[in-house]
Amino acid sequence: MSATRAFYIIQGGLRVCEFSGGEFNESRIFTDNDDGLREFDAYLATTKMRQSLIVVDVIEEMFATDTIPKLGLRDQRALLERRTRRKYPRTPYRLPIVLRRRSGDERDVVLSAISNHELLDPWVSVMLKHQTPLSGIYSIPLMAPALLESFYSSTDTVLFVTQHQGTRLRQVFVQNGVVKSARLSQAPRLEDPDYALSVVTEIHRSRRYLERTRLLSPMEQLDVCMIADSDIARRIVDSAESDSPMHLHFVDPVKAVKKLQAGRNIEADHLEGLYICRALRHRPRHSYANSGENRYWQMSRIRRGVIAASAVTAAICSAFAGAWLGDALQLHRESAFVEAQVTQLSETFRRENEDFGPIKADSYAMKLAVDTGDFILQQRVPVPWVMQQLGTVLSDYPDVQINGLSWQADTAAAAVPTRQRPGEPPPAVPIPEISSVTVTISGSLEPFDGNMRRAFARIDELVDDLAARTAFVNARAVEYPLDASIRSSVAGEISRDERSDEARFQLRLVYPLTSELVAERNDDSI
Repeated sequence: MSATRAFYIIQGGLRVCEFSGGEFNESRIFTDNDDGLREFDAYLATTKMRQSLIVVDVIEEMFATDTIPKLGLRDQRALLERRTRRKYPRTPYRLPIVLRRRSGDERDVVLSAISNHELLDPWVSVMLKHQTPLSGIYSIPLMAPALLESFYSSTDTVLFVTQHQGTRLRQVFVQNGVVKSARLSQAPRLEDPDYALSVVTEIHRSRRYLERTRLLSPMEQLDVCMIADSDIARRIVDSAESDSPMHLHFVDPVKAVKKLQAGRNIEADHLEGLYICRALRHRPRHSYANSGENRYWQMSRIRRGVIAASAVTAAICSAFAGAWLGDALQLHRESAFVEAQVTQLSETFRRENEDFGPIKADSYAMKLAVDTGDFILQQRVPVPWVMQQLGTVLSDYPDVQINGLSWQADTAAAAVPTRQRPGEPPPAVPIPEISSVTVTISGSLEPFDGNMRRAFARIDELVDDLAARTAFVNARAVEYPLDASIRSSVAGEISRDERSDEARFQLRLVYPLTSELVAERNDDSI
């Protein structure tokens, strides 16, 4: 979440800078007095909720190098806080920057601070009064390394020079990508004939200061990178001493503005706009807002994060709800189809049931029906067993053709029922047990040549074999093809439509149901 507005604080006032529509603009300017503070208060009352940041470009910014031992994160933070507080005790705007490890047990640090806190306190108090969300308080020197990397390939030891506020010259000494020193000095305007000589003089003063503070060796060459057009660059080169250990590099302001996409409103003598545009596009790394000045920014970030998370959650829930709604509609259609089928079947059952009268039965009739069913299941005649008995004999009589088979169950005499007394429940219906089965077989001899004597003998031989080789008892012939005896109990007939190639007969066999056979009568494997 980037800011959309920058408060540029300098000696003597505050400027409101905005970058919108690809253009950089200064919308309002407020002087550092009571009238300016009142006007700024009225301005924030109408635009207090805009995401903002503070960019400080003042003389009273100090830098000092130091070393600390290797410690844990918590102890290191406490030590740095004590060192910066001891170094700059009169300002809350202080910041320690940890550098690379100097040796095995030490680390290099840079302690920076805005020593004159009265330049910021009035403006910050008005912003906190209106709860303006501030992402941080950033200084021009601390943003210089990131801006320098956009124009200059090496940042080992560079003095970065830019023209600010029309008559100010900002010099930032960068070593290995870290700010070690910074100066903001007076300078004539760009069109002044003495401008080039003034710039060279200030660069030499900065070099002497760096040598005195041992940040630069006297024999070491100083690379100077300056944003200036070709005319000013030529004038500065002409004014520089030829024997000075200084190497000048120039970047055209038009190309710098184009590379940063900062619009067309940044002038060559107000290059602070490059810093502000970069800060609005990319949040700087180091901030002086360590005393709660950016708490409303954090609250705004949390609020926006919650809103974004809620929106994403709502979208996901909506997607799942849509999928579940589709499943619910499908289940609703299926349940409606099932209900329609149930209704149709219920109506069909009701309509068909109306055609039948109600079945009236008392407990006695129901018990009789149950007992009868049990009797039928228990007294099944073993038809496969009877057929097997016949098969063992008939296999030897290929001329005998069986045309019909019937049987009748024989029961024992029923017991005399006892007389029922009034009030007693009706007795159980006696179910007689089957003692034997009488089997009647109808067959014929094929082919039949008309020899009755031989046919009679063949039938009698079949009867004797059935009596001897099977479990049937009382096997006898009840009908012959022709019966010539008047005393015979069988009968026969001759008709004209009788076939001449067969002789019909009928046998009657008795199959007793003994206790051994009862256990096997339902076994189909016999």
